[in-house]
Amino acid sequence: MLSSIAAILVGVWFYSTASRSGRSPLSWAISGFVVYFLAALLWSLVVTPDVKDAANHTQSGLLVFIVKYAYIVFGLVSVAGINYWLNKPSDN
Repeated sequence: MLSSIAAILVGVWFYSTASRSGRSPLSWAISGFVVYFLAALLWSLVVTPDVKDAANHTQSGLLVFIVKYAYIVFGLVSVAGINYWLNKPSDN
């Protein structure tokens, strides 16, 4: 649920920043949405299994939090970096 809300907010954010770079708002919003889900999926497939195994053996609250929510943070950081990188003001 939280991930879906974050993805919708990413789409809205990318839609609103499309004018700065001269891109189509709809395609830019879809691009942000896709980048978010790809980054979250990558985190879930590569990092989460190892952390989940460690969390099952130690019962650390921090590890449980990382298993449940870190993919959202990683996805948001990824799209923020992409948006900043692709929408940098030109130094003319």
